[in-house]
Amino acid sequence: MALDLSILTTQAECGEVLDDLTAELASYQNRDTNLDYADTRSEQVKAKVKALLAGVEAEITAFTTILATADLPENVRKQNETKLRRATFRRANLNDQGSARSNAERFLAAVDAEQVDAQVAVLTSAQTKVTERRATLAA
Repeated sequence: MALDLSILTTQAECGEVLDDLTAELASYQNRDTNLDYADTRSEQVKAKVKALLAGVEAEITAFTTILATADLPENVRKQNETKLRRATFRRANLNDQGSARSNAERFLAAVDAEQVDAQVAVLTSAQTKVTERRATLAA
């Protein structure tokens, strides 16, 4: 729908509209910044979880190798079984943490980001048009 700029008949009206558009645009730009931050933070968490998982997998492999050793003393076997259980539990927790956002949540976040981008474009275009309209009106 095209904006009907003819309803703005004075520079004061244009100024009022520009003030409101500027405030609304700032709100959407702030939201956009927050979404970008959330994405960055999510990527940082994913990278950290991935690194921690690699370490836990190495521990699990080491404990499994030790436990496969023949004639392992009972106390060493029990210690490594306990360590293996703990490492397996940590792996499960890390996997849960790494997949905390469902696919539906990720999709809806992408939709939200597109809506914000579209709204910023609409508001910026409206600002430009009102500014141009204001320049054509008598003071």
